[in-house]
Amino acid sequence: MSTDLSTPIRTAIIGDATITAQLAAYKGSFPVFTRAPVPNDAPYPMIIVSVPISMGDEDGVDDERPILVRDVMVYGQNDTAAHYRQVETIAFALKDIFHRAWRSITVSGWKVLSVVSTDVNPAPVDNDEEVGRRIELTVRLARIN
Repeated sequence: MSTDLSTPIRTAIIGDATITAQLAAYKGSFPVFTRAPVPNDAPYPMIIVSVPISMGDEDGVDDERPILVRDVMVYGQNDTAAHYRQVETIAFALKDIFHRAWRSITVSGWKVLSVVSTDVNPAPVDNDEEVGRRIELTVRLARIN
């Protein structure tokens, strides 16, 4: 089973003007990354789509139904209240575009059955100079065998 969620999730994020309006331009696009560590010159705020967190499946009579979980994290500077709030604003906007919005992503070769987001939670940071927030996406797919 080959299911790439990184590209569809990134495409949905880049396609949302509410989010991109709060991101700096970065190398002809925006700082939305599908791998870590991110480049050293990446500006804040930035968004990181994680590698697969978990993968399961549901039973189908004549189809495959994988359940894939990914984290989407927002990181920014923690030097001012405005920067802190900006990270939270972006995280809540991410939740809004994905939660219960199965049409928010398209996965080649699959039908997207559902996309569910957790609430916004703290993301891990290495120091007090950064702030991070994350949502966890659970994506259910189906494909007829």
